[in-house]
Amino acid sequence: MLKPHLSPGQASDHKYAPDLSAQAIAHSAQTVVCDKGYDNDMLRRQIEGAGLESLIPFQENRKNRLGIDLEKYRELNATERYIGKLKENRRVTARYGKKAAHFAGFLTLAAIKECLKIIC
Repeated sequence: MLKPHLSPGQASDHKYAPDLSAQAIAHSAQTVVCDKGYDNDMLRRQIEGAGLESLIPFQENRKNRLGIDLEKYRELNATERYIGKLKENRRVTARYGKKAAHFAGFLTLAAIKECLKIIC
């Protein structure tokens, strides 16, 4: 199971991207999907060097752009909407629980709450 990385709000996501892609490689993922904020050549080389497909859209100011599979990238929308629903819970958004275990517990409760809305 992939472990979430909790980072300070002011920390750049680029710092944690190599660790997350290494986890994806270790768990035999087929594709790594990121948003434009992760667009950098080193990360792309790491992902594609491991034989995985990288779906990272290019930033607007990038000169040499290659195409990505937009149909697959659009599927990310469902994940983004789900994360948005989890963030509707104030305890998740504000991260009142300072310990990682407490935050993970509140995330789990928020996910259960969303599942119950679908079932019930």
